[in-house]
Amino acid sequence: MKIEIFKLERNQSLYENTVEFNLTESGVQPYSLNEVLDITDQRKLLDLELGYGQTNGSEALRDLIAGLYANLNSDQVIVTNGSSEANFIAMWSLLEPGDEIIYMQPNYMQISGIAQSMGIRVRPFCLREMENGRWEPDVSDLARLTNKKTRMVCICNPNNPTGSVLSEDQMGAIVDHCRRHGLTLYADEVYRGAELHGVITTSVLDLYEKSIAVGGMSKSMSLPGLRIGWLVGPAKFINLAWQHRDYTSISSGLISQFVAEKVLAPRFLPQVRQRAQAFLCGNLALLEKWVDTQAGKFTYFPPQAGGMLLLKYSMNLNSREFTEMLRRDFGLLIVPGDDYDMGNYLRIGIGGNPTYLEAGLSRLQQAVNKL
Repeated sequence: MKIEIFKLERNQSLYENTVEFNLTESGVQPYSLNEVLDITDQRKLLDLELGYGQTNGSEALRDLIAGLYANLNSDQVIVTNGSSEANFIAMWSLLEPGDEIIYMQPNYMQISGIAQSMGIRVRPFCLREMENGRWEPDVSDLARLTNKKTRMVCICNPNNPTGSVLSEDQMGAIVDHCRRHGLTLYADEVYRGAELHGVITTSVLDLYEKSIAVGGMSKSMSLPGLRIGWLVGPAKFINLAWQHRDYTSISSGLISQFVAEKVLAPRFLPQVRQRAQAFLCGNLALLEKWVDTQAGKFTYFPPQAGGMLLLKYSMNLNSREFTEMLRRDFGLLIVPGDDYDMGNYLRIGIGGNPTYLEAGLSRLQQAVNKL
């Protein structure tokens, strides 16, 4: 197995704590423990005995996760260390060398890297900029991309990094294609619950019997430091994933599971979603105001969900060179479109502190003026 460097994650790890402004965070402003746990909860946490716990996740946490979907029970849930571990376990459990997957792009490129390292061919299924101001797929591409080696269609909905959400008709066509060919439909749904207009995106679990979804606490739930993710799907697959998980990290931390149970409780979860919506909508308005001052140098399609968007620029400059200059000369970290195999784009996070975003955009303005 040969694994290539995950450029997006490596560059963020190298520089996110060394720059003055990081405008590329992909989630919503993180909570502090004081915001999540009351005094009683804090005392319970201090009394928590730090054993291993149940390796597929506590019963209480799996019940709460199952409640995020229609007609799901705890036997159809496995808790993982972040959605990254969930993706790895899923690919390891379902695919063999020589298989092929159809992979929505742009996308968080982890699954693509894992699959290729396992000897699996990745066939891109591309979103395109449409005249209606949205990123959309041409669902008819699926027929061209599917052959006897195809095992899975992988989508990201809501999408990372465009913030687009598949329409009911588009999702229906994808489900119909998978059902017709007996394909697994795998959905990255980590931004489900971070919709800017408040309507929760329908999960693939509610649409197709041979579907699997990944979720987690890092993005829409504003708690990346917990490293809590999950896989949901048919009980037979979840048992298989559990077998493979026994060979990776074995279990998630009890402290993280304790906090996750508090956040996913029915009394707290609505606050999480309302808070995320307020950050995203407010910051999108700030970014829109800034773009309006740029005389056409930057354009974007407004996201429907998620913590970021793709900002397209008109300057004749490679996106990696552009972002390296921004980091080196202006103390500003931004993910280049090249990390998504795209050209003149920058990934801008819209989930953080608005004052920080404004200051970072001011620094970007300095760079643009210099160019």
